[in-house]
Amino acid sequence: MGQKTMVGPPRAHLLEIEVDGDISIYDPRTEQVTVLNSTASDIWRLADGTYDVDEITGLLAAAYGVSPEEIETEVRETVDRLSGQGLLEAE
Repeated sequence: MGQKTMVGPPRAHLLEIEVDGDISIYDPRTEQVTVLNSTASDIWRLADGTYDVDEITGLLAAAYGVSPEEIETEVRETVDRLSGQGLLEAE
């Protein structure tokens, strides 16, 4: 069995602010702002380097009262997008 790939943690130089439960992330190196919706904000909060995608999916499914299969694609796409934007540390 392969080693799990943990999600995160966020890059140390990022600044974040939470407004009405949604998180906005500012990258001073690129001067880019990323505004996350509520689900992406929840994923961001869990992307601290201690969970893999499957664990994040399970935690959110339990919190939202849905099956993991219902949100797995959205979680994976959001993690891929956050990683692709350079907001998360790469393992």
